Amino acid sequence: MTMHCIIHRDDDPFFNLAMEEVLFGRSSETGDGYIILWRNRPTVVVGRFQNAAGEVNSPFLREKGVAVVRRTTGGGAVYHDLGNLNYTFILPVGDRDSRGLDFALYTNPLLEYLDSIGVKAELTGRNDLTIEGKKFSGNAQHVSKNTMLHHGTIMFDSCLEDVAASLSVDPEKFKSKGVASVRSRVTNVAPHMPNPMPMEDFIEGLMSHFAAPFGETARSLDDDEVREISEMRDSKYATWDWVWGSSPPFSLSSERRFEKGKVQIYLDVKEGTIENVAIRGDFFSVADPSDMENALRGVRFDRKAVSEVLSSLPVKKYILGVSAEELTDLVVD
Repeated sequence: MTMHCIIHRDDDPFFNLAMEEVLFGRSSETGDGYIILWRNRPTVVVGRFQNAAGEVNSPFLREKGVAVVRRTTGGGAVYHDLGNLNYTFILPVGDRDSRGLDFALYTNPLLEYLDSIGVKAELTGRNDLTIEGKKFSGNAQHVSKNTMLHHGTIMFDSCLEDVAASLSVDPEKFKSKGVASVRSRVTNVAPHMPNPMPMEDFIEGLMSHFAAPFGETARSLDDDEVREISEMRDSKYATWDWVWGSSPPFSLSSERRFEKGKVQIYLDVKEGTIENVAIRGDFFSVADPSDMENALRGVRFDRKAVSEVLSSLPVKKYILGVSAEELTDLVVD
């Protein structure tokens, strides 16, 4: 088996998730293996089966310019920034039914490297790596066509405040059939290193450790790989249909008291589109609010789409004292 060891330095999250899928496909066809180290600019990566809208703190993400992207593996939502290093193993596994998911097999090389630089860490539970009981790495796997993809995060010196803020949502606001993320106490690797090193040295050292058993050295993506990945990025990972439309059905309720009364919003969303909507409260109105309900049905659960609809309506007639922008905030925050 040929092992390709790739250090990828582009921080585009949509490209990077497409990179995993394209190289997974190549491994399935050729039997080659891949080890990849990569980083994303500030991004929330949601699991394949999660409700993206229910996992993120949308106002914070808009303020900070944080991207949202969906991966092909299960598990919970995670925050990436340039202080976080991601690692991916893509390998043929033979009979996947007898092998199953094996997190220890793929996390042990990382634990060995950390031990070699004086950091004591361990696999805790099914798929988390911890230092002194605090999580610094979450891991997920996907098996298909006799090929295994294992990927994980390594929080080296991430902004822990942003980790918490980006994933803060009101648990009562969303009731979803998706998989809710498990919130854990977290830490970075860097503070636990007896001999501090910059991220670049950590990347080079980790790749050397990963690649050594295969007698390989690190390389970059070649032009053909970049072309195919870029096409996958644009056709899938950067699309609304994949990031938001792939969310499972969910219901949302939110309310806010304005100067002239309380407004309550109830939504059912399916395939990323508002299916049912009810507007209730003790507000006053000089027009029937059901007109707004009818206008919102069939609209994408997306701030821009909702804003366009509400901005075209005389919202202040339906709900006295409330603007289209304020109502948009209440629907999609």
